[in-house]
Amino acid sequence: MNTQPAAATPAETRAELTRLSARGYTQLRHVLVQLPDRDKPRASTLAVMLHERKHRPLLLYIMLLTCWPWLKDRREPLEGAVWIRALTAKGGPTWSSSTLSRAWAELEQLGLVTKGKREKRLIRPVPRREDGGADYEMPGGRQDRWNAYFSLPDEFWNEELFAKLSLPALVMLLVVAKETNKKDEVWLTYDNVDEWYGIKPKSAQKGLTELQALGILSRRAEVVKAPLASHGRTVRMWYSLVGPYGHQARAAKQTLAKNERRKRLKFESKTATNPKDQA
Repeated sequence: MNTQPAAATPAETRAELTRLSARGYTQLRHVLVQLPDRDKPRASTLAVMLHERKHRPLLLYIMLLTCWPWLKDRREPLEGAVWIRALTAKGGPTWSSSTLSRAWAELEQLGLVTKGKREKRLIRPVPRREDGGADYEMPGGRQDRWNAYFSLPDEFWNEELFAKLSLPALVMLLVVAKETNKKDEVWLTYDNVDEWYGIKPKSAQKGLTELQALGILSRRAEVVKAPLASHGRTVRMWYSLVGPYGHQARAAKQTLAKNERRKRLKFESKTATNPKDQA
């Protein structure tokens, strides 16, 4: 008696998508979080998506960037059912053909994707730069203000953190990840979150509190002198991510990926020079 194998689960689908990317993390430009010109408004894509409650589109866009290192070279686009299965997890937003289609359309309206022509009834969405201001290119090792990036580890998908976070918590995870790209912690106040990122204090408070409750975020209070305060001192709150999201853990993954890429390029160069080595 012939029996068909069980269908891939959402978790298995996410594991395969991240495996194919072969990095262990997603590259996200700083301009997703904050525009670089200090003499102009700094709010960028995150603020818009939070204000307009674009939770599904934000998750879909991050998933698209996670897959893009290999998806850009894939012969055929992914079917909608694969995107739906990959984004489905207990406690997260529900997905269907209609919500997926709407999310793609909303990303297109925001200037974050373009839809290519239909290929065998499938659409091939192509990402645009994280601020919607240009065509997408992999940031690579560039560190200029439009290409500097931070990393989001694959645990975000494979341990289903994406399904546990409200939109404000997801936004604040990305803010703190960006700001701790090259350091362990960042000083934030609810007021400067509004000024620097266009995120309202109430949303920032909700998001940070939720991250701390989930054990993703750590807070450190520092008492400093404040000559104009009533008691002559004030408290600064410093925030850091922990576990695989912490600065040191993310930096280690980036170093490992860089070394692996260097080895691969060296091997490819060697085999191109000595074809016999391919036998």
